[in-house]
Amino acid sequence: MPSKSGPIHWILDWDGTITKRDALETLVNIAASNNTHSKILNDWRQVSEAYMRDYENTLKDLLAQNLDKPSTINTERQLLYKIKDVEKRSLDRIYQSKIFAGLRDDMLDKGAAAAMEKGNVQVRDGFSDFMHHIQTRKKYEKRDEFNILSVNWSQRFIAACLEIANISSVQELLPSIHSNELEGIQQNTPSSGLIVPTSQHQDLIVSSVDKISVLNQLRSSRQIPIVYIGDSWTDFECLLSADLGICIRDEPMTSGQQTLADALGRVDVQCTHLEEMGTVDHKGLFWARNFEEIKRWVQRSDSIE
Repeated sequence: MPSKSGPIHWILDWDGTITKRDALETLVNIAASNNTHSKILNDWRQVSEAYMRDYENTLKDLLAQNLDKPSTINTERQLLYKIKDVEKRSLDRIYQSKIFAGLRDDMLDKGAAAAMEKGNVQVRDGFSDFMHHIQTRKKYEKRDEFNILSVNWSQRFIAACLEIANISSVQELLPSIHSNELEGIQQNTPSSGLIVPTSQHQDLIVSSVDKISVLNQLRSSRQIPIVYIGDSWTDFECLLSADLGICIRDEPMTSGQQTLADALGRVDVQCTHLEEMGTVDHKGLFWARNFEEIKRWVQRSDSIE
């Protein structure tokens, strides 16, 4: 558990955590809007359907081999490791379909701005105020660190969305975002459509296994308590590895949030509302509805030092 004094390293997921819903489809819409004579949306539908078939069949086969669902954290990790292949196959299909071929960084910037302005991408309630509070702590008091850790396909897209949300500029945000990128974007050339690691990493970030690897690298760079905030199964290992793990949950929960909740339930990890911290004997994870609740927790911690 983070100390009530001293700096905190905040590591946040993007899709469904900072945003109210998954923003990957918005990337596809940006590609389609910049290539009106193509069949991008139809290709995307086929890629999505192929992914779901692959995911469901792979999960069914893996569970059949083990005759039951995981019941320990270690066996859950093993299952997540094997699911990684499904994600990699999906990226291959995306490249073969050329959905993102020809996209440029300026198209991503304009598309992100339009998506934010139209409400197609929305940050969660309280996120901007939360970030401004963290930036104040980082600058004047606690020297907090902040990173985004995401399986999203475009680091540039995430930064462009956050610039519109008045968090910071694209160029200032990019180094703090650990995700993937469309080949060519970092070189300011039209993309081939291939999803590749950013210049920060040698490997793609597509699964829980990849995310925990990056989290451990970030931990080694500055050894201060980590608060990880996520919403889905790909956040499983990071949530458990952090000094404090916070699950974002809607009411009712989304399918991704429910999948994570089911996984935590299988391995007997309790998840208590963040406002109950300090009033219950609890060694598991916590959950919050939005960043307003998380900011209130930070402010309470600051005020009782």
